[in-house]
Amino acid sequence: MPIPAPLKPLAQAKNSATGFTLMEAVLVIAVLAVLVGLTAPAMTGWQARHRVQAQAESLLDSLVLARSEALRRQHRVTLCARSQEGLCDPEGQWQQGWLVFVDANHNGLRDSGEVLLDTREALPKGVQVGVSLTVKTYYAYNAEGRSATVQGAFMAGTWRFCVGSSSRAWRVVANALGKPRIESYTSEQCP
Repeated sequence: MPIPAPLKPLAQAKNSATGFTLMEAVLVIAVLAVLVGLTAPAMTGWQARHRVQAQAESLLDSLVLARSEALRRQHRVTLCARSQEGLCDPEGQWQQGWLVFVDANHNGLRDSGEVLLDTREALPKGVQVGVSLTVKTYYAYNAEGRSATVQGAFMAGTWRFCVGSSSRAWRVVANALGKPRIESYTSEQCP
């Protein structure tokens, strides 16, 4: 068995300890500041793209909820642009948020007594949404889970989410059968 090396006295151990000088610490902090400065703009762009994607996914979730609830309840369920008063907005200002509700009287508007299933708040500052004319104010599912206008015709539509500073955008597309999907695309201009 090997013999262990003798331990240094405590006084010797203290004298041989090394550390950073003030100049070395300042240099490290300066390098870190430069690196943070270089990555900050990239992080801001990444955050903006993430906010847009999160809002598009939120609308997709609401459409899936509306469709599944229409099938489960065997009743018409509508998704509409939300007004500041918490009702359906006749102007179709989707950036104010949206509502999902059981549309008992099939008029595309939330009336008193109709069950509210989901509420989404206004979009974050800078995030914009543009919609196709077919879904300007509402999108609805009938009891069979198919999209339907107030008159009973099929609906199809697109919601486009973007931030003015980024060409990367997201859109939610609902086809004639009412099945929604989300996809990324390159936007030439933000609506």
